Amino acid sequence: ISQRKLEYLSRVFTLGDITSESACEVIGLIYEVNKEDKNKAEENRDPIQLIINSPGGSVYDGIGIIDAIEQSITPIHIYVHGQAQSMGFAIATCGHYRYASKRTTFMYHEVSWETGREKLQYHEQEVKEGKRLWRIYDSIITANTKIPAKTLDQIRKAHKEWYITADEALDLGIIDEII
Repeated sequence: ISQRKLEYLSRVFTLGDITSESACEVIGLIYEVNKEDKNKAEENRDPIQLIINSPGGSVYDGIGIIDAIEQSITPIHIYVHGQAQSMGFAIATCGHYRYASKRTTFMYHEVSWETGREKLQYHEQEVKEGKRLWRIYDSIITANTKIPAKTLDQIRKAHKEWYITADEALDLGIIDEII
């Protein structure tokens, strides 16, 4: 049995770098558990445990994971150990219940990607898409935490990273409990 299959059987999944491959695995496993639980009442479903230690990664793939978490009828409990940065931060806010170890670091920053050497028209298109992604990313965070949009705007305008401790994350509603 593969490691992922063992994780599925125990309902414990892990997430590090957010890539197309890791997103497809996590999304697929969430669907499999929900399929297995389809005849159980919501209150009788054992939660999926998603353990995150992520420096971030692909915004598109992270949004796919978030959509699967939000659509899951089986509750998903998120445990963050080490870090939940960039896209990992947004995912960490989405669990039905969210935990973090006491030394966990969260980090928010503006969306970034490489565009290479392209023509101006291409860059204009990419800026428009980047702004759309910012709105989605920020709306996920403001919907799931106590962080106001104004705070996220200030961080983005300053072009800096915002590092958040586990204690601060608890106060900001990023997590529900420190373990």
